[in-house]
Amino acid sequence: MKCPNCGKELKTGQLYCESCGQEIQIVPDYDPLDELLIGREEPAEKTFSPSGKKTKNPEEWKKQGKQRVFPEQTEPEKRRAVFSLKWCLLLGGLLLCFAAFVGTYRLTTRENSYSWQLRRGKSLVEKEAYEEAVPYLKKADELQAEMEGAAVEPLLYLAQAYAHTGADELAADCMEDAIDREASVRGDDAQLSQLYLDYMEILNLTGQTERIEEVIEDCAYPEIREQLLPYRVEKPSCDVPEGTYGYYLHLELRAEYGSIYYTLDGTTPTADSTRYEKPIELRDEGETLLSAVAVNKKGMVSEPLVLVYKLDFQEDS
Repeated sequence: MKCPNCGKELKTGQLYCESCGQEIQIVPDYDPLDELLIGREEPAEKTFSPSGKKTKNPEEWKKQGKQRVFPEQTEPEKRRAVFSLKWCLLLGGLLLCFAAFVGTYRLTTRENSYSWQLRRGKSLVEKEAYEEAVPYLKKADELQAEMEGAAVEPLLYLAQAYAHTGADELAADCMEDAIDREASVRGDDAQLSQLYLDYMEILNLTGQTERIEEVIEDCAYPEIREQLLPYRVEKPSCDVPEGTYGYYLHLELRAEYGSIYYTLDGTTPTADSTRYEKPIELRDEGETLLSAVAVNKKGMVSEPLVLVYKLDFQEDS
């Protein structure tokens, strides 16, 4: 190394030039990360007491004749600290990448897992979160519908979810698909029988009891058809058509299956309403709204019969 002032060759570690007296400044190798991590000095206003507590006024130390003491690191210690920090940052980055990979893999696996989608959908149905359950159950059915021996379980839960969200037609379609799939894949009589009974409950739940007679007629299994007969229910009929009349009326109601319940104030009748046991008499002038339903032994309710009668008695002139 030469003196920057006179150019004389200097000995290693020499701090002053013997020829001209110039002070020699030794500049260490520059590392930007070293400057960022350990080259910064503590802000002037931060002062610490020997106990490690921060003091508000540095002048107090001068008055007490005390000096601030800051431990200094040797060059090897600094380099070891930087080396350790670099490795920590590298390992942290690798861990983040691994976590991101695992998360992506799990999401992809779940998206294409029939069992996971079905479990999630069933769980939501059991919690009565029907709208949230629909996409999971649909995905589960799509993932295994084309497989040999495809299960009907996703369709059963999907029918329940649709029935509770007002999608009545879709609920019935799911049950029909489940019956067709079971018949074509396994043909298990016991399972088919249970599917038909579940179908009856879905039709009752969605108020589509008018389809029961059609389902029974289309059933290709005599033993199952026999089991479904008690589920038949039909809308009541009345022997007097609705309209305006100038005389008293006697209304006779009929229903082939089940008992009849009715109201005369326009409200929808239930099993707690007046039970029909004899003809209904209308004697008062004005308008009457008759509504009647049939309830079978299974508790299934028919479509309501709704008729409007008006009595208008005109005096003889």
